[in-house]
Amino acid sequence: IDRALELTIEYTKERKIFGAPLFDMQTTRHKLAELATIAHVVRTFVNDCTQRLLDGTLDDEAAYMAKWWCTEQQCRVTDECLQLFGGYGFMAEYPIARMYAASRVQKIYGGANEVMKELIARKL
Repeated sequence: IDRALELTIEYTKERKIFGAPLFDMQTTRHKLAELATIAHVVRTFVNDCTQRLLDGTLDDEAAYMAKWWCTEQQCRVTDECLQLFGGYGFMAEYPIARMYAASRVQKIYGGANEVMKELIARKL
């Protein structure tokens, strides 16, 4: 997530649209602020789960939630970043295209997200 966001910020500062950098458009900055917030929350959640794992206090429910929620957010952030690249975002030469494909499969690896939701629901 962090690398996708970093690349997108760099790109939007370089990419000119209507004679100005894409980053200078308020909607772009607001979208990047939203994505940066999501990245921060994901990082905080993962760090908390990692610490709980090391302490031996991570329960299954929190692990399921982390896998489901973090991979959903990874896909969301990467998708929004790709959108800001426009058509270039789908060109294999751009790292964002590879990140987009890699983020999508994360929702399947280690147990599909639908399975994670079912496991969470069983704990309710």
